[in-house]
Amino acid sequence: MMSGYTGERLLLTLWVGSLWAIGYLAVPIAFANLDSSIAGDYAGKLFFAVNMLGIAAAVILLISRLFIFGFKRFHLFWRSWMLLLMLALSLVFVGYLQPEMQAIKLLEWQTDSALAERFGRLHKFSENLYLLLSLFGLMMVLTTDKRAEADEV
Repeated sequence: MMSGYTGERLLLTLWVGSLWAIGYLAVPIAFANLDSSIAGDYAGKLFFAVNMLGIAAAVILLISRLFIFGFKRFHLFWRSWMLLLMLALSLVFVGYLQPEMQAIKLLEWQTDSALAERFGRLHKFSENLYLLLSLFGLMMVLTTDKRAEADEV
């Protein structure tokens, strides 16, 4: 039978692997081989999918941690806080950045300098948050606090 720790690692690896595969492989290849408007629409759909996967994974992982450690000890572990932070970043993408960027794309943003500037700022902010989310995820996959958590249980 699979332990909770193994299940956590598998789900976390699926989430973080999809972040890296989409953001640093699939989307750059799309922009290298497709018309930029088609690639941009495709990238938006891929990023939406990976963020929805991230939200689902984070919720499952956080609920699992609550069952394992309870409300009284949940906050004692850095991985709990990191999962909450990663969930918050994914929610920012799905709830704010992606809808804002999509709304600008529906307008004549390439001919309107103010809209183009706003889109550029949102895109740069999105890139930086995505990099941060990717690095946090990598840190979660490569590290563990299994011993510290085992001492507490």
